[in-house]
Amino acid sequence: RITIPEIKSHPWFLKNLPLELMEGGAGNCMNDDPEHPPQSIEEIMRIVQEAQKPAEVPQLGGHLLGGSMDFDDMDADADLDIDSSEDFVC
Repeated sequence: RITIPEIKSHPWFLKNLPLELMEGGAGNCMNDDPEHPPQSIEEIMRIVQEAQKPAEVPQLGGHLLGGSMDFDDMDADADLDIDSSEDFVC
């Protein structure tokens, strides 16, 4: 059987392989140097603070789309869709 290291070194595996997926490549996203992290502490803290903000909910002025929030009004709105011309409507 072929091993994982043999697969990774095989020409058909390496063909059109993105640079960041190549081991030891310039696009390698693994950073073992603690003195030069890929992101600054300030940038990480900004991202965390932004993620902690509550999402903005669109205000609909206290109404549901197309009507009010009063249940009696909802029943009345449903009656507007009924044809009152005495003709049978399918």
